[in-house]
Amino acid sequence: MTFAYPEISGCFDLGDGKLHTLIIEHPALLRRLLADVRGQINGEKGKAVVAGEAGILELAKYVEVLDSFIPFDLNRKSLLSKITIAMEKCALSPEHYEDSMKIMGEIESFLHRLAFDFPCDIIFPKCSLSGLLRFSSPELREEYDSLAEKVLDYMELVTEFDRPKLFLTVNLRSYLEDSVFSLFADTLLSHGYQILMIENYEKTRIPQEERRIIDIDLCEIG
Repeated sequence: MTFAYPEISGCFDLGDGKLHTLIIEHPALLRRLLADVRGQINGEKGKAVVAGEAGILELAKYVEVLDSFIPFDLNRKSLLSKITIAMEKCALSPEHYEDSMKIMGEIESFLHRLAFDFPCDIIFPKCSLSGLLRFSSPELREEYDSLAEKVLDYMELVTEFDRPKLFLTVNLRSYLEDSVFSLFADTLLSHGYQILMIENYEKTRIPQEERRIIDIDLCEIG
């Protein structure tokens, strides 16, 4: 994928084997860029452009902004919904179909036995496999010792259950030690995740990093 914003020269080729960092020291530009991306994700028009092999991509479908890391929440509604849909598909696969139908039959039979002695005719039109899965409210286990590992797992889950996306992180470096960040970068690149790290000041540079700086005077460096 590539990312471009008209107030910044050129574009970022996020599939070139480097970890791209955009350091924006000018507060107003940082606000404009993030507001533009957020607005497009929420259905508004904007100037930021993301493109893939097939052409221009819709930001709402192909970009995730990660800007809250304490705590970093895996259990996001959009991801859990995709996981639930995948579980239902798995339950209806040839491998699990017979067991799924047997379990649903037992549940419906149990409900009818409960309702049998009531002086009314009770039916259960929403008794379904998808309804059962949603009622069960699947959640992802959140116990992690490492923020870097948690963020990487989130990217893997989104890629697996939704689609490959551009992950746009905001000031993630502030939460990771340099040694941890270097390993984090290696894993990102080895998995081919598309990421643009946006920071508001310089941290220690690592060998895997391709860096561009917009300073306080809006001069571009790198």
